[in-house]
Amino acid sequence: MILRSLIFSCLLSTLAFAQGAKPAPRVLKLGHMFPASTGDTGDFRDRLARAFATEVEKRTAGSIKFEVHPNNTLTRADQQFDALSKGQMAASILPLNMLFPRIPDLRVTQLPCIIKNYEHALRWKTAPIGKELKSMLEAEGLVVLTWLWQPAGLLSIQRPVLGPNDVKDIRVRSMGPSIDSLMNMAGAATPPMPAADVPKAFRERRLEVVLTSSTSLAEFKLQDVCKGVTTPRQRALFYFPIPIVFAKSVFDTLTPEQRKALEEIGEALEPQALAWARADDQKLAESFLANNAQVAEMDEEQFLNWQRIAKLSAWRDFEKSSPRAPELLQKAQAVQ
Repeated sequence: MILRSLIFSCLLSTLAFAQGAKPAPRVLKLGHMFPASTGDTGDFRDRLARAFATEVEKRTAGSIKFEVHPNNTLTRADQQFDALSKGQMAASILPLNMLFPRIPDLRVTQLPCIIKNYEHALRWKTAPIGKELKSMLEAEGLVVLTWLWQPAGLLSIQRPVLGPNDVKDIRVRSMGPSIDSLMNMAGAATPPMPAADVPKAFRERRLEVVLTSSTSLAEFKLQDVCKGVTTPRQRALFYFPIPIVFAKSVFDTLTPEQRKALEEIGEALEPQALAWARADDQKLAESFLANNAQVAEMDEEQFLNWQRIAKLSAWRDFEKSSPRAPELLQKAQAVQ
């Protein structure tokens, strides 16, 4: 009886193989640091990850599937690169500032006032500076699939921050050496602080200004204590590059057709990612207006005032930071 069952199983397996049975899908992990979303609501960066995963599964006829792990559930934020390098996850939506300690030249992406607006940021992709960035990341084992930039807005205890004089003698949460250099030259103090501590510090007046993406500012839920908002709908002090990146060690094991599908899907999602980022800028303005805060935007003159200080502080610091930095700064400035 047992022998007969074994023979029957072997016959079934042989028949399935002969008929071209569909191989099991390859299941890959996409992890990131942003909060989980639900359907059409929640953090759009998680929605972007899920849209990418869904489209890849469709395009590859189910031969590739992704498990999406939001909110640092797969690995800590500061360990994302290591997880990608070791193949513990195949992809991530990765803020490039997380890689600054490993690739210091990437700091050119977050220099204050080097990028004017969303459209200007997107032109980096096809410019020589964009090609340099892609090469730097590939040298470290990362393939860029979707370019996404988010601008920094500002929340203030008192009034909107528009020009450099608005931060004199106040405390602004540290956002890294480049932004700190700008703020310090404008007369602000920049105490270091984890993002999780920001809402409490702001409420206790240990911070008077917070700047980061509109999405994160909204998640802080500070509408009841914030009196001034500077939205990045038109201009911003700096931009965050947050691309979808793929581990090259995994990417190279895919078939040519699968790699092409990933590249095309990643690029096709860029307009949607931009629309979601813009929508969060608008939501930030509306949510604080509803709570009687002053909502404003920098005009061209105010932006140029910041840029003049940036050139004397953060840009100069970066230019001296490595042998390659002057060339990178020049290429960044060349993007019109």
